[in-house]
Amino acid sequence: MLRKYIYLIVNLLLLIPSIIIVYTYAYNYINKEVILLEKKNTALEEMQSIYSIITNLQKIRGLSNITEVDLQIDNKIKDLEDKNYLLVNKIQRENIKEILQRHPKGSIADFHSYTSDIEALLLIYKLTAYNARLTLNSDIKEYLLSKNITSRLPYIIEYFARIRGLASSVKDHTLEKSIKNQIKNQLYMVKELLKNAQEMEYFNNAQFINNLLKSQQKEIHFIENELLNKEYITSNGLEIFNNITQNINFLNKLYYTNVDSLKNYYNKTIEKKNFIKALIILVCILSIFVVIFINLFYYSKIQKYIKKVEHLNIIDPMTQLYNRRFLENFIEKFVSQAQREGELFTILMIDIDFFKKVNDTYGHAIGDKVIIKVAEVLQQSTRKSDLAIRYGGEEFMVLLHATDAQSATIVTQKIKNNFESIEFTANNGETFHKTLSIGVSEFPKDSNEIWECIKLADKALYRAKESGRNRVVIYSKDIK
Repeated sequence: MLRKYIYLIVNLLLLIPSIIIVYTYAYNYINKEVILLEKKNTALEEMQSIYSIITNLQKIRGLSNITEVDLQIDNKIKDLEDKNYLLVNKIQRENIKEILQRHPKGSIADFHSYTSDIEALLLIYKLTAYNARLTLNSDIKEYLLSKNITSRLPYIIEYFARIRGLASSVKDHTLEKSIKNQIKNQLYMVKELLKNAQEMEYFNNAQFINNLLKSQQKEIHFIENELLNKEYITSNGLEIFNNITQNINFLNKLYYTNVDSLKNYYNKTIEKKNFIKALIILVCILSIFVVIFINLFYYSKIQKYIKKVEHLNIIDPMTQLYNRRFLENFIEKFVSQAQREGELFTILMIDIDFFKKVNDTYGHAIGDKVIIKVAEVLQQSTRKSDLAIRYGGEEFMVLLHATDAQSATIVTQKIKNNFESIEFTANNGETFHKTLSIGVSEFPKDSNEIWECIKLADKALYRAKESGRNRVVIYSKDIK
């Protein structure tokens, strides 16, 4: 039974694993992209927390540089320090915790100490982005957004925050020359970074970018004209701090807008990739079912064709009776079954009398009609359990199941009478009747060998023809 399905099994075993391998590769490829995007999203969350720590530290640096004594300033510094400790406990980064512990809570450090710590935090911030491959992307929008939040906006804000811290140290409405030089250096860095800000138009409103550049030019103008080019500065330290803080807050807003845009971009991309993953699974399952269906469909078709070929191989096309090939292929099985069940059967060898005369007188077309009629008579006169076979030419064989030779005479007489009653009409309108000669042998009574028994039936048929035809002869030992 398994041999019958071996082609189907082998075909499916080759095709289905191949389909699964191909779709698994595609699924894993997309899944890697999803994992990377999720990693980028996680990194963004962590970067925002680090950025908030940096922002708070920048404010602490600026406020601690204000020379005017103000209790509110001290309270603001303590509040900002509390926020930083909450943030560092949230993200659980030991290296950041170590940086913040350099300045015990409530202590005041100098400007350069804070700046050094902020630079270290900015480095950690950038490394977090690089480790998550935040800046490695093929999409131009994603690239510019990640570039802005990784290396542009945080540094523009830091340089403005340094200017704020330095300028907030104004004392007696004057700034030392060395501090002014430091402010100039930071301002130069701001201008360099703002030169490329125009590319933000790709993902931001053009009017918004124009307003951004105008606001920065306005802030730069204030720093140059009010702080650097005047000996006497009208604003005190807190006023300068608040003025520059407004601009930094504007830039912070832009930073968070860019972060939200990038998060939204990642989330939408993850949704698309997850949809593709689900689609891959669905298509994979459908492909397997299609392959199975197609294979079963064509296997069924092939089996039908095989059966049809096998049928044509063992069926005589003219009479639709079994042919000699069937007899050769299946007679042994037929005999084995009969022997197992202890049954006997009778063999009839049948020949049309003077058939050659029909072909010679009326033509082969009429001869074929005579042969077809013999087949019809045999089918009508025998049972379903009996086998009617076209043995060759005008000769036929019938295997009568569970029937002895004496009982077979009733069947043979019925066959003879039914056939003799048929009137044939030639093409010229002439009518004629034909008769049959039949030889009978009994298996296994006459011989234990089936082919020998068939020969004995054939001898009986020969005797019937010798005796004048149109008769039935049962084989007996006296037939030579």
